[in-house]
Amino acid sequence: MNSINAIRNPFTYRIPVIKLAVKELQSAKFYAILLVLVALVGIFSLSPVISSLMNDVVIRSTGQISTTPTNVTATSGSARDIQVAVNQVVAAGGIGNVFIPEGTFNFVDVGEPWMTVEIPAGINLFGAPTERTSGLEVPPQGMNPNDQVVEWRTILVMPYDVPGDWYNAPLWFRITGNGDPNKPSRFSDIKMVGYKSINPNSTMIHQGISIKDVVDFRVDHCCLEHAGTGGGIPTGGLYCRGLIDHCRLVNPNVEGAPPAYMDGIVGYGVALGRAYGDVWEDDISKVLGQYTAYTVFVEDCYLSKWRHCIAANNGAHYVIRHSTIENDFGFGTLDAHGWGVMTDGVITQVGTRAIELYNCQFLDPYNPEAPQQTLVFLRGGACIAFNNTVTGYLYFVSASRESSIEVPKCFPHDIYVWNNKLPSGVEPVHTITNEKGTPEEGVDYFLHPPHTFDYKPYPYPLTLETTP
Repeated sequence: MNSINAIRNPFTYRIPVIKLAVKELQSAKFYAILLVLVALVGIFSLSPVISSLMNDVVIRSTGQISTTPTNVTATSGSARDIQVAVNQVVAAGGIGNVFIPEGTFNFVDVGEPWMTVEIPAGINLFGAPTERTSGLEVPPQGMNPNDQVVEWRTILVMPYDVPGDWYNAPLWFRITGNGDPNKPSRFSDIKMVGYKSINPNSTMIHQGISIKDVVDFRVDHCCLEHAGTGGGIPTGGLYCRGLIDHCRLVNPNVEGAPPAYMDGIVGYGVALGRAYGDVWEDDISKVLGQYTAYTVFVEDCYLSKWRHCIAANNGAHYVIRHSTIENDFGFGTLDAHGWGVMTDGVITQVGTRAIELYNCQFLDPYNPEAPQQTLVFLRGGACIAFNNTVTGYLYFVSASRESSIEVPKCFPHDIYVWNNKLPSGVEPVHTITNEKGTPEEGVDYFLHPPHTFDYKPYPYPLTLETTP
């Protein structure tokens, strides 16, 4: 399988060092040319234009090439003004930072057509710096106490009921790359507020921050409040990996349980998929505990009231840790699609490759109309689950075979569950029997850590805080 080199600290930027191999040249012609070059250098050194080569190189008649990223501040938080600032960074080379000022802004004006902000990979988007906890104060509801946001200072609002449904969902932001590891992107310190926060009767479907083929993305210290009911943070692409941390993804004004799929008003908090085709890593030891070319981490986050808080398919791998999920609907709070499809003898789609959940709190699902209250709906792939605290759910890891019988590798297997605090009477693994069989203990799932390979959780936290 094709892969890209994993970077153990992927959010620390480095300047590549290029080593030039200088060979000894002995020809007289070389020395003649060298003397001419020395003379030219002496002439250029007299020019004030080249007074400093530490920060910039000035090229006459063509503009300036800067060795530092381009920084642009948007004039407001409207989609139009943010896009203008992004375009300025693109025109300057495509690497840099866009800053949105402090304030509450209509993302679009009332009655104005919806607009998606298009951001190429390599550009970062920052709101005004947020007030955060130090770890000593009591954090906001359900959150871990380390570096959580107390107050957002840049707030983007959907001021009217922008039309949208599952098949035509308006999108706030789209970050698009081509899998280049030298073009990470960051989205930070922004609160997005959907119209349902203003009018609880709104039933329109939207998406929040779409990320595709961006290597080492980071979405941090953000809040999506009814701002991505059809998908808060969907990610995709063969090489799309990164981190969602210290974020709140919530739908407080959704009452009752959402109806059947495609009929409801909330979808997936985080939705992950790679690509169609056989994008499946056979060696599970290269996936579990790793930061692969396609792994997405969710850590130090709070999620509430989603159809699935996280859902995955098409070879994806996700890790949720040190996070809290509360008052979810229990339809499979953490979901792993198991689709495995073969067409004309060729595998055209695989299911989720693996999920990991540890050091989390999963608290009291709210689902009066469909009280199955399932935490992990594992329809395919591998699973690691340990050191979690669970209250209110009826099922912890529920495993069933969803893939077509022609693609058995997509059945749930390599499932390791241990050391979780569960409600009384709740089994660590609940199996579901269908026409494709039943996952078996000792074959597909185990109530202990892996013994056949050395599993170690990826270092926490994934990233170090950096100043743009």
